[in-house]
Amino acid sequence: MQIRKGTRKGRGEITKLGDLFEKYRKTLKAPQGTVIEAFRDVVEDLLSIKIPKEKIKYSPTSKILSIQGGGPIKSEINLNKKEILTHLKGRLGEKSAPKEIL
Repeated sequence: MQIRKGTRKGRGEITKLGDLFEKYRKTLKAPQGTVIEAFRDVVEDLLSIKIPKEKIKYSPTSKILSIQGGGPIKSEINLNKKEILTHLKGRLGEKSAPKEIL
């Protein structure tokens, strides 16, 4: 039996676990339910408003979130629209985040 010498290369640098999934983070889009849950969490964190899932609709193709409901909730969300969208980009990534809230 012979032992090969020098066939195995060194391990190199240690990569972070998050870097291993970078390709998937860039190519995959978040499903509709994930976007709605993230939106509910962001609105609750920023505005202390709980919105039921049934009142939120999301279209992944157009990337538009729409809220069905009362005027005061909609106007409060519209006032903070930029901040909400920024937080959603941070949570979901650039590709998966909605572009507009109606």
